Amino acid sequence: MKFNNMYIISWFGTGDKVQKRIEIHDRQLQWAFNNDLKPVVFAQNYIDEQYRDNVEYIKHSGQVLLPGEARNKLLEHFYASDEDYAIIADNDCYLYKGAKYGANDTFVETFRNIPFSNLKYIDMFTPLDPSLKPFTKELAENKSSDETSWRFTPAFIAQGIFVLKNLKKHHGVEIYFDDAFVKPDRSILACEDQDFPINLIYHGFGSFILNNIIKKEEAASSNSTWVGDEKLDRQNKTTEGHDFISQKYGLPIQKTAPRGEWMRRLKKINTNLKPTKVNLFHETETLESLFV
Repeated sequence: MKFNNMYIISWFGTGDKVQKRIEIHDRQLQWAFNNDLKPVVFAQNYIDEQYRDNVEYIKHSGQVLLPGEARNKLLEHFYASDEDYAIIADNDCYLYKGAKYGANDTFVETFRNIPFSNLKYIDMFTPLDPSLKPFTKELAENKSSDETSWRFTPAFIAQGIFVLKNLKKHHGVEIYFDDAFVKPDRSILACEDQDFPINLIYHGFGSFILNNIIKKEEAASSNSTWVGDEKLDRQNKTTEGHDFISQKYGLPIQKTAPRGEWMRRLKKINTNLKPTKVNLFHETETLESLFV
């Protein structure tokens, strides 16, 4: 399997947090190098001293592109390549290091060697977000079986870092982040990172969380170039984005719908969207259900 690139959108913004963001990004680049990945960075308004060796840069100057727009530039590069999968990330996201974090330390090497046919329905996945779900107990309970197979849970999130199959190479289509999430005044309509995987699901593709790897997001809201620090403001923006998605796909209003209703609807639309185990070493004719 060809899985060699880590695509990164990067803009350091302005103000007193620029240096901190650069330091975070440098740690991310080192993680990529340590895992034998080539960083391909969409670099917005960089100055000379911000470029690093052994990185492929797609340079952009002038009006700053918003995250979805910037990711689309990298997706164009990816879809034009012969790579099978790639990591797509913000410039503050990678994986934790250490044995307590599941398969993090061996993820790249292991994933490259999974029989490709075992990943038939695994078109996109994101690492588990430890701020949303504890992982220590679950990893301990599944330690033995996780040595030979990984656990994928259906999800519609592409926040911070995700792995994407080359949809053009393997399915003959190119799917991008929706430009409608850029408002006329160039502000962000939130939740484009949920709309993208939902769009994949509506096309019949599989979108998951891989429970065996744990995301590290260094900036979060405190050093983010895009997210405000006010909790209420973030909640209001999320509601606005969810309402837009509801209208776009005919889904119920998220704020008032029963918990999990979107996922129930999506599973009816796409029957391949189910908890799945993927064997790491031996080719299997069908994906194994977690409940078998």
